[in-house]
Amino acid sequence: MLAVACLSLTACDTETPSPTGTTDPAGPKPEPHTVTGIVVDTNGQPMAGVKVRADNSTLYGSAEVTTGADGRYTLPRLEIGGWKVYAWKEVSYKGHVYQLRMGMNTVADYNAFSPGESGAVKNFKWLLSGTIPDRPQQAHSSSGYFGGALRFANMDQNFAFIPRGTEVTITFTPVAGAKHFDGSAAQVIRKTFTIGESSQINYWLPDIPQAEYRITAESSLNGVRRTVLLTESLSRGFAPAIENFYFLPASRSYESGLLGPENTPFFMQQQQ
Repeated sequence: MLAVACLSLTACDTETPSPTGTTDPAGPKPEPHTVTGIVVDTNGQPMAGVKVRADNSTLYGSAEVTTGADGRYTLPRLEIGGWKVYAWKEVSYKGHVYQLRMGMNTVADYNAFSPGESGAVKNFKWLLSGTIPDRPQQAHSSSGYFGGALRFANMDQNFAFIPRGTEVTITFTPVAGAKHFDGSAAQVIRKTFTIGESSQINYWLPDIPQAEYRITAESSLNGVRRTVLLTESLSRGFAPAIENFYFLPASRSYESGLLGPENTPFFMQQQQ
């Protein structure tokens, strides 16, 4: 009964970057032991229908509320400290449903807290990329970033490898009319890594904003540039590009909501 005594929680997050729209981020003053705030989109406009959740791992208590048309929410009384708040927005994209985590203003906002007699204001903002401070940033997974992550494997079907010291540049070119989750136009992204020892097969590229891309690759060693062919499966053969790529949804968690690269590498083959 301890969890019940400590209330039905509602997930709320800490303050987001100052909204740039017309909405007043201050809002009403919170009541004692309660948490209130606003959720805004990437342009600082209020977001309705966002789930805000509060958890207390010590008390095993939790509860959820949903933001109204003005983007605001209020959690119930949280009498005992140790609460953490989170927010998610459900978004449909390319026929899939995603649970996208919202961001907060500062690293400290992600910490556990007690609203106390003065109450607390915790605001959120929709972030398409950047780190998630309360999640570990891991080079070998999508953990810790609002954007998605991909894995590139230095190996072809004949177990041939791109030589050590080669610089590989991956280019993500948005397909015509490609949009991010928030409806903004996608931009070309280039990320680079250097091939290491032969024992290092995998290379991860984190924090890529969701959009529909054409993925291409190029290598450079001692001033010589070559096209790098790509494939999602060694049984299908290599091609100059991965066409029409976008991240699939992950099951709801405290991550970004995008499926990670753990079991889906892109294999690389350097043209001679």
